[in-house]
Amino acid sequence: MTKRNPSLERVEGHDTLWTVRKGNLRCTIVGLPDGSVCLYSPVEKTGGIVAETHDVRFLLAPNHYHNKAVSEHVQLFGEARLVCTDAARPRLDKITGQRFEPLSSLADALPDNVEFAEPEGLKTGELWLIVRTGNELAWIVTDAFCGLQDNENEAAHPGFLKTFPKYGLKDKARFSDWVRERLEEESPTMIIPCHGEIVRGTSLRTELDNLLKTL
Repeated sequence: MTKRNPSLERVEGHDTLWTVRKGNLRCTIVGLPDGSVCLYSPVEKTGGIVAETHDVRFLLAPNHYHNKAVSEHVQLFGEARLVCTDAARPRLDKITGQRFEPLSSLADALPDNVEFAEPEGLKTGELWLIVRTGNELAWIVTDAFCGLQDNENEAAHPGFLKTFPKYGLKDKARFSDWVRERLEEESPTMIIPCHGEIVRGTSLRTELDNLLKTL
C-alpha cells in the first residue's frame, strides 16, 4: 500500500461527507445542518487538517477501541461534545478520563439523511452511520468491515481485520444474521471503513453475504 500523507477529501457522491486519513486509518467527517461537523472516529495527528476548514461540534468514538485520538482532539476542539454508544461508554470513560454523552445528544443534530445503526453480536459497542444521498447509500463502519485492495489497479473489496473475530465478535451468528437482515432492507453502494480503502460497487450485497460465510 502506498504511504499517504494525511489529507482531507470529499467522498464522491456525497456533498456533506469528507474523510481524512493517516496511513491505514480513516476519520469520516459528517456535515451537520448548522454548518458544523461531527468527526466519526478521530485519528491521531489529523485534527489540525480538519480545523482548517471545519467547525467541529461533535467527536464520535464509534467503539471502545477507537480512543487514542480522543484527548488530542478534545484539546484542539474544546467546545466539541463527546458521544458514544451506551455499550462503549464504560471503557471509554475509564481509558480516556473524559465524559461521553449518549447518542441522543447527537441524534437531533444530524441531517435527515443520516441515521444510527448498532450492529448486534459485537462486544465493542460499535456504531455505524447510514447515509443516503440520491442514489448513493453509504455504510460508515468501524471494525466490522475493512476495505482491502490486492492491487492498486484493482477495485477495493470488503474484508475483515485479522483481529476482528477474536476481539470484535461476541456472537458471530447473531452478527451475521443482523447484517443479512439489514441487507434485505437496503443495498449499500459504498462502505466507508475506519481501516483501509473505501469500497464502492453495486455488488456489495453479494460480496458481504459471501464474506459473512467465512466467519
